[in-house]
Amino acid sequence: MRAFARLRRDYHGKWCTRHPDEASRHQATGVYAFENVRGEQVFLTMEEGDDHNVHAHWALHVPPHLAREFEQELWRWIEIVTGGIKDSNAIRITHPPGAVLRGYVLKGIRAMWAETYKAIAEPQGIIVGGRRSGTSGNLARTKRIRADTLRGIRRRIPARPGKGQENRPNL
Repeated sequence: MRAFARLRRDYHGKWCTRHPDEASRHQATGVYAFENVRGEQVFLTMEEGDDHNVHAHWALHVPPHLAREFEQELWRWIEIVTGGIKDSNAIRITHPPGAVLRGYVLKGIRAMWAETYKAIAEPQGIIVGGRRSGTSGNLARTKRIRADTLRGIRRRIPARPGKGQENRPNL
């Protein structure tokens, strides 16, 4: 998780905002979600010696004219932050439709929120040392609320479930 945070902050973020071609500079924009699954197998422990498959799904905006350059840089950045890529499947770049992407990122949602966000909660394994998912700063909650206010948009934001309401795991 630290390596992924470093990748986002020190490499991707700086590449976006300090690109050599000034016209290509843009805000780093994206969302991510961690999983600890392999196929249908969900890993629920992270003790020393336990099998696991912690990985991140990272959905980003990359201007089309920078796509090839980004992919080359991504391989280099991951090599630097991890000390070496050991699996040829370590990086897979895909372009899923928005609805598919939304469902994929939300599938690790807590069961109590699934209906509110019209998502299907599926166990995604234990993640140690940080958040399961997040957004770039320009997509964060405060920024979204501020942008909505400027546009005159009011969104219904669900209240947190009260004390005593169960957050049953989706088993």
